[in-house]
Amino acid sequence: MNSSVRHTWLLAGLILVLLIAAVMISPAAQTATRTGTVSGDKMTLDLKTNLFVFTGNCKLTIAGPYKATLTSQKMTFKLSAEADAIEQLTTHGPTNLSLITEANQDGQQYKILASASQGATYSRKDEKVVLSGGAEADIISLPEQPASQRAHFVGDSITANLKTSIIEVAKAHLRVETSLESES
Repeated sequence: MNSSVRHTWLLAGLILVLLIAAVMISPAAQTATRTGTVSGDKMTLDLKTNLFVFTGNCKLTIAGPYKATLTSQKMTFKLSAEADAIEQLTTHGPTNLSLITEANQDGQQYKILASASQGATYSRKDEKVVLSGGAEADIISLPEQPASQRAHFVGDSITANLKTSIIEVAKAHLRVETSLESES
């Protein structure tokens, strides 16, 4: 085998190795993560039941494809068996939710500011937050500007599906606000 043929085969082999390495690295680089952080004035952990109880100025922050913050005076939750995720979380009493959605197919994101008087539940399994008791929500298109689309929902409960970005309101009332251009 002459030197130019050997050089061509070595170059082809090197390109093949690089392509295989790129294919193997690509899925690892695309792995999405979500981080949950809980804080409060006081924490109690029951090791027998894996139940965490936070009281006083409680805040759950979820960072990932969407960003959500849930606040209340009391939160109870359990971690997964691997202690790497919050499986279920319940707030007690008045609760506020702030959510920045993932971009939709048109690249549009929304900011949701919601509240409820009785509390809320979060489930990792279905990635839903359910706000109960006199629930209200404002939905604002981003980037937020005076001309941004705005909607105000009121209902008995509001369910925010964090995975699908679908909002459900029980016994709903909706008010939509549209900016009008000034007439000259």
